[in-house]
Amino acid sequence: MIGGAAFFGAGTAVLWGVSDVVARLSGRSVGVLVTTLSLMVVGSIALVAYAFGSSAVIDWNPDGYWLIALTGVGMAVGTLLIFLALTRGPVSLASPTASSYPAIAVAFSVALGARPDLIHWLAMIATMAGVWLVAYSVGNKRNRHLPDYERANVRRTLILSSVSAVIFAVAILSADFAIDRYGWLQTLLGSRLSGIVIIGGVMLARREAIGAIPPRTWPLLLIVGTLDTFGHALLYLGLALPNGEFAVVASAAYTGVTTIIARLFLREPVAPIQWLGIAAIIGGIAALNWFG
Repeated sequence: MIGGAAFFGAGTAVLWGVSDVVARLSGRSVGVLVTTLSLMVVGSIALVAYAFGSSAVIDWNPDGYWLIALTGVGMAVGTLLIFLALTRGPVSLASPTASSYPAIAVAFSVALGARPDLIHWLAMIATMAGVWLVAYSVGNKRNRHLPDYERANVRRTLILSSVSAVIFAVAILSADFAIDRYGWLQTLLGSRLSGIVIIGGVMLARREAIGAIPPRTWPLLLIVGTLDTFGHALLYLGLALPNGEFAVVASAAYTGVTTIIARLFLREPVAPIQWLGIAAIIGGIAALNWFG
């Protein structure tokens, strides 16, 4: 059925794909901590405005607040790590590696009782195979003459983005439970506010002050915060639907968007096998949309 959970996940993929590339630019300009904190602040302001405008009802029962807090901590730390990876290494390696989080998240969902049909498993496998194909040839020797592709940068990027994938999977799982209890809006707003506390605490611990931000960087920070927040909103809306795990898998397609942008605008080399991976991602998501 077109328009289900995978449809929302695909929307997330487009927004996150653009956001990742913009975050690379802002991260290199003002640092990843400032970029991540700005993302959380912009998102919180937008969500508070929406909550007031829509007269949203807040559930003040604190029994499940720990789920929202866990989601916020996971999203904040995972975002910080992927921004570090995007800033220091190749986008076409960091993005697809980090986007392998659905393989972990779906495994968690199955362990907790989800039972996808065979066609759904095949579509999810195709999507994840595409993700891995995109990453496959990034670190090969022919790119070693480029600064971003030096062995140390490739290794660091792979480690940072792999850890972020695990953290994102845990955060998405906790978000799924929190959404069942509090709804998508309160879960997302609470996680954004938690993220401000976490990133602000890191900056205080490092005694890192927010210096003067160049005027040309303000639009980048606004774009990153807006796109990332709307991307999460679509993902959480998808999680609230039947077969919400399809939204998680479909959101991994952001790596295809990021890779295309990196090729066109950042001039990163993309091998034919990576284009094959992008085609597999699109085909897998199309199948999830059709049969979901």
